[in-house]
Amino acid sequence: MKIVSVKSTLLDEFRKIDPEVLEKHNRPCLLVMRLKYAGKKRMFAVPFRSNIVGNAPKSQYFPLPPRPATRTGNRHGLHYAKIIPVTKVFLERYRVDTSAALLYATIVSKNEKTIINECQAYLEQYEQGERPYYSTSLDKLIAKLECMDVK
Repeated sequence: MKIVSVKSTLLDEFRKIDPEVLEKHNRPCLLVMRLKYAGKKRMFAVPFRSNIVGNAPKSQYFPLPPRPATRTGNRHGLHYAKIIPVTKVFLERYRVDTSAALLYATIVSKNEKTIINECQAYLEQYEQGERPYYSTSLDKLIAKLECMDVK
């Protein structure tokens, strides 16, 4: 796992078919490789979010310490409900050069196994039809990603 950013070209294409895809360009995401979904191992990016609603179930996010942008009553963390499929072609390096970013990277690194297990559990629930109302449409996004010319 590593912290990356998803290229705006992919986000723009995804936003055309799914309004739940987060649109902030250069948003840090956690790249999680080799999660199983729909019978196939895939690569996913889980976005860092400053304002996950306070009543979101714990199964939908991995908590991190609040950021200055985190509003009262909301949570900061990795938001599984906004997960998107990716390929290496659409990834960019994300600079982890501030003390806050280093703190989050350290927490993620120390909890790698937990995050992978929680992401996989989220995908399994999603596949079984337990989809949060504001989640990304993974099947549509995967179909779009597979149709894109990625050579």
